[in-house]
Amino acid sequence: MADTHCPGFESNKALSECTLKCPDCGKEWEIFSDEVDKDAKCPACGGSVDAKTNCVKK
Repeated sequence: MADTHCPGFESNKALSECTLKCPDCGKEWEIFSDEVDKDAKCPACGGSVDAKTNCVKK
């Protein structure tokens, strides 16, 4: 079987994980590095989180 990948594999293989922590409730969750420039909302309390300053790369 040929070694094939799904469409978009090449453009996404350089992504890294980033952990965010909500300053309001303390909930931690992961996003990918291409989402750091987008608005982030806590999945637990809905608070706004600045992903650029709160991102901890793994």
